[in-house]
Amino acid sequence: MANILNAIEAATVLRCENTDPNMLALLPQVDAYIQQATGRDWTVDSPISQVAKGAARMLLVMWYENPGMVGNMSSLNFGLASSLVQLESLALRYVTFEGLDGSGYIEIPNVVAGTTVSTVTGVVGATGDQHTLFEAVISEDGYIYQSSATNLSSKWYRAYLIPPEVK
Repeated sequence: MANILNAIEAATVLRCENTDPNMLALLPQVDAYIQQATGRDWTVDSPISQVAKGAARMLLVMWYENPGMVGNMSSLNFGLASSLVQLESLALRYVTFEGLDGSGYIEIPNVVAGTTVSTVTGVVGATGDQHTLFEAVISEDGYIYQSSATNLSSKWYRAYLIPPEVK
């Protein structure tokens, strides 16, 4: 399984060997902590968010230098806490939905017209880039339009949405 930081990136920030057993043991714990704090598994992204990498570097250094802090949420420094809030905000932009049997609107709560559909990736029954099957900009509040007339009802997708005020 991939980590937010690979062994070379982690060793660089810690200034240790990329085979350091303490560092290697911390990498999955860092990932799990960030996933729990933000509600999203950042290791599945390609490329992995630079904000996630930054948070992972800060957390790794804190835990490597002071193992007593591992898992301690009450003693986060301001920079790490801020990074986790940013990641949580970014995580809320990801939506997962099932396709339809033909073209039509798929309900996506809280999405507003004018939102850019940055990416659509198949997660169940489809893989890779699937953006051509759906609208590129949300046209109706609360829905994404499946433009493909193909039966996609057994397939699930993940879209990354950028609200109009962020552009």
